Amino acid sequence: MGERSTCNVCLTFDFDAESIWLRKDRQSPSVLSRGTYGAKVAVPRILDLLGRYDIAATFFTPGWVAEQHPHEVEALHRAGHEVAHHGYLHQVKPYDMSPSEEWDNLERGVGALQAVTGERPVGYRCPGAVISPETHGFLLKAGFLYDSSMMDDERPYLIRVPGQSGALVELPGSFELDDAPYFMFSFGPVYMTGNSDPNKVLRIWQSEFRGLYRESGFFMIMFHPQVIGRHHRIEMLEELICYIRGFAGVAFRRSDHLAREFLAHSATVA
Repeated sequence: MGERSTCNVCLTFDFDAESIWLRKDRQSPSVLSRGTYGAKVAVPRILDLLGRYDIAATFFTPGWVAEQHPHEVEALHRAGHEVAHHGYLHQVKPYDMSPSEEWDNLERGVGALQAVTGERPVGYRCPGAVISPETHGFLLKAGFLYDSSMMDDERPYLIRVPGQSGALVELPGSFELDDAPYFMFSFGPVYMTGNSDPNKVLRIWQSEFRGLYRESGFFMIMFHPQVIGRHHRIEMLEELICYIRGFAGVAFRRSDHLAREFLAHSATVA
């Protein structure tokens, strides 16, 4: 079914929990509970689904979430999934920080994840995809293997920073392949209207997969447990998994495993 012999598929989840709803001025328990649902209900449901299909995925997790929900993060790690860096606090973006604040935030997130999993994270996705001019250099300095914050390509590629040795693998994504723009609801801003018809979204994702299967052999899709974990959406995710599995040569990969393979191949070619 198709011309390619291999297509790498990365199922990724931004495990934001309450951190996406935190505000500096005032905290509403009912608003924060939307994020708690992601940890309390959705993560176990997602783990069950991925386990039934023997799929290893990547969970981009803010350090704050690892501190607040260590048992859930430990369960992800124990099940064989990658726990990657997603900032320390989702509402604090690198672009809004000074360079020293960004570095401290990066290291604080590393420490929080490592304290739970026992492993230093090697992958990074910027909260809200709003990196600073210093972000890639900081990631190289901190020993990261890959970034997944850019949206300028449909294939993995290498990022080199002037004055620094080594290269960072970029695993690009897109908001079209992200559940939040379709499903996350908020009374403001206006774009977060949410509650789209899952059948419509599934058709979009299937069409995107077919095109990427033919042209690039790389399919990166982004979910949020508190969004995708609802029953009608987890059924849609399962249907998408079954659809993808019907194509020849498909491999579901953790992002770090794919990035290591891509880096090794790039070095061989060079």
